[in-house]
Amino acid sequence: MTDGSNPTAWKNPMAWLPFSIAEFALSGADGQDPELLAAWAHLQERLAAAQQLVVSTPVNKNSVDFGSGMRHLMVLLAVGIDMALRVDPDPVLAVNRAKMDDIVTWGLECPDCVYMNASFRAGETYRLFGNRGTARYVGLQTMDGMAATTNVLADELEVDADGNFEAILSADEHDGNWLKLAGDHPTLTVRNFLYDWDTEVLASLKVERVGDEVEPKDRSVALDVSVARQLYALGEFVYDNLKFFLDFGAMPQANDFVPPMDMSSMGAAAENRPVIGRFELEPDEALILEFEPPKGVYWSISLGNPWLETIHYGRHQSSLNGHQSVVDPDGKVRFVLAAQDPGVANWLDTAGHSNGAMLLRCVRTETAPVPSTRVVKFDDARAALPPETTMTSPDERAKVVAARRRSVHERFYR
Repeated sequence: MTDGSNPTAWKNPMAWLPFSIAEFALSGADGQDPELLAAWAHLQERLAAAQQLVVSTPVNKNSVDFGSGMRHLMVLLAVGIDMALRVDPDPVLAVNRAKMDDIVTWGLECPDCVYMNASFRAGETYRLFGNRGTARYVGLQTMDGMAATTNVLADELEVDADGNFEAILSADEHDGNWLKLAGDHPTLTVRNFLYDWDTEVLASLKVERVGDEVEPKDRSVALDVSVARQLYALGEFVYDNLKFFLDFGAMPQANDFVPPMDMSSMGAAAENRPVIGRFELEPDEALILEFEPPKGVYWSISLGNPWLETIHYGRHQSSLNGHQSVVDPDGKVRFVLAAQDPGVANWLDTAGHSNGAMLLRCVRTETAPVPSTRVVKFDDARAALPPETTMTSPDERAKVVAARRRSVHERFYR
């Protein structure tokens, strides 16, 4: 064994991803392993470095930004610890396998989505089966690390009249519905995108092993070695994930968007064309967005805080999708971003953050429009919109937010 105190000895360029924790715990690093106490010390050092990064980064501009940044460190710890403690792959398809819900959030996850995840062992064959449900979009993606192996919609498979289907997941091709598995640590992600939060039903799916079980390599690893690997990789994940999104090179200038991007190399579904923006507003300012809504399966716009957490969408109207948004008579949609409620139906609540991300998701749509933007004084926001813009009262807004909260609770806490 080596000293384990030198973090560059096992540096992984993908350490910002949760799966890197399991990968390191299962495989080690070319036979070199950190000592247990040295790995614990490394975790503490990485946490201290992450805290300094939160304090010093320019996006930390007010007390809301700062508080959410320190809270984000707890979020990353929660995600990483959960991954570290579940390193032995087991054929279970679980909601929030990496603790992604309305509380634990990172990487601008979709407010309309329930993610289901499963980890597999290379060389094994699995059966995915169940019912498609009625969600607007049900996407199935197998991955090798962050590289997509298969990316299909449930609707593209053979599904019976009641929505039931099954598919084989394996390295070798099978007749009928088949999803290819590849790599040493293959995974499956199921995305349920909901348009109508109150009526659409999630897919009800299970996965089971078919045939012989492959003996995992890590069962011959001593417990102290396995735990040392987990602790070391956990420290790398927390710091590297924070830094990765703070340094994210695709972010545009303030109050603007960049053209649609292919984010499949970062794990996004291949048919998702995200249009990424960034807002930065003074307390007395608002940002008006305008675009023609795309035609197709799914689109939505949502806000993230400076740490690229999706702003809590059950407590704030921080996102709207193609079903929830009001389209103006001229066929365009207009949104007002502000920390205060402007009385406009299409308000996007920044929740007091001085800056953050905007994300227009366009999934299987004919176009992926780049919104136009205008910064105005908050008091002038209504006058800057067309006269026929749909407005809403404080009582109506309170009912909408209460309904959002009930729907999110039903989604995650049944």
